[in-house]
Amino acid sequence: MDQEKQQYIEEQVNIDYVLKSKNSALAFLMVAVLFIFLHKVVSEYKIYITIFSIAVIALSVLRLFNVKRYNENNLTLREAVRNVSITALINGILWTIIGIESILSFDQINIQILTTFIILIAFSAASIVTLSHKKSVFIALNFIVLTPQFFYSVLQYIKTNESASLWLMGYTAINIMYNLRQGAVIQNELKKNFSNEYELKKSLEEVALSKKNLEEESIKTFHASRLSSLGEMAGGVAHEINNPLTIIQGMAKSILVHETLTIDENTKKKLAKINSASDRIAKIVKGMKIISSKNDQIEHEVTKISKVIELSLGLFEERFKNEDIKFTLENVTDPFVMCNPLQVSQIIINLMSNAIDAILKEDSEHLLIIKVNENFLDHSVDIRVINSGQLISEELSTKIFEPFFSTKSLGKGTGLGLSISQTLTHSNNGFLSYEEYEGKVCFKLHLSTHTKD
Repeated sequence: MDQEKQQYIEEQVNIDYVLKSKNSALAFLMVAVLFIFLHKVVSEYKIYITIFSIAVIALSVLRLFNVKRYNENNLTLREAVRNVSITALINGILWTIIGIESILSFDQINIQILTTFIILIAFSAASIVTLSHKKSVFIALNFIVLTPQFFYSVLQYIKTNESASLWLMGYTAINIMYNLRQGAVIQNELKKNFSNEYELKKSLEEVALSKKNLEEESIKTFHASRLSSLGEMAGGVAHEINNPLTIIQGMAKSILVHETLTIDENTKKKLAKINSASDRIAKIVKGMKIISSKNDQIEHEVTKISKVIELSLGLFEERFKNEDIKFTLENVTDPFVMCNPLQVSQIIINLMSNAIDAILKEDSEHLLIIKVNENFLDHSVDIRVINSGQLISEELSTKIFEPFFSTKSLGKGTGLGLSISQTLTHSNNGFLSYEEYEGKVCFKLHLSTHTKD
């Protein structure tokens, strides 16, 4: 039996042990009241039986309170189990004292002998159901509760010197052995039932997980087909733009080189602006090619972090200006990494896109930072995408990488971006995580560095 299953069975047995103590507590409480009533006739033991019966009532109330506190999560299961075991043993001792005192008063009130034995035997039998979960407590209680019967047999033998009076001692021994045997049977049945319950629970969890995975894969396939169509369209648009763009760039550069003496300064400035705008368009086209590329077919290669980041920035430079976003890139050592550059670039594109969406929700200064920190000791690099948006709560931070979970409003996101980014990160032998960095939102991409040969 595996450890998880064993722990589950043990926990369920303990829960059953605690909850059943409520029923036995009610039974003991009512019988204690009955004993007070039975001993209303004046006898020298009346006061003691009454005191101990009241003690049983108080103990029963305490046991009921123990169950109540456990149900309200004010007690741990371990504490509740301990309390049940302790109170059960004290309860048994109290009933032994009450039983012995009742027997000592038999000469005055003979009806109590039958009542006492029936009640004590009933308690012993009832403990099979309520206490058989804990073998040591169960055995101890049976010996304690049935002590008055043994005591009565010896007392009668001393008084009458007749061996026939010892029959009750034999009955007591048989009763204890029977109870122990039945207790073992019930305990085995309980464990068997909880074992079957565990297996059923696991089977249902596996079915639910399979159903969830099937639904996720179905939706992923749907979105993948949409992205594939978008990628093909982006590739086609990029191709169509690239041809006339090349002509524009070539013509502008040709005029600047070959006709520089015949054109005035104002024209040169205009041509320089054309070149600058063309370069910006070229970067955008390059970014569109990244989106449309079949990057899963590209092998990993050694490349500089700056090259990977550059592939991503081309799509955002114009947006930084239009949205008044202050962007900073901190890349001091510019390490080499072994990765699929297009996949890593897609991760950074997604993180930056999410960051911009978060920034624009705030009225404060719009800050976006990419910070590259190389760790020379463990040969790794952390690429942090930091933004001035609202911090993510601890509760949400545990869910944001789950498929289809999104903090964006309905229709604004699919909830697949970070999940896919995490998958791409794993395929590049890294990991992606969320953290609070210097009081700002930060997603950290961790990759291994590589020494360039």
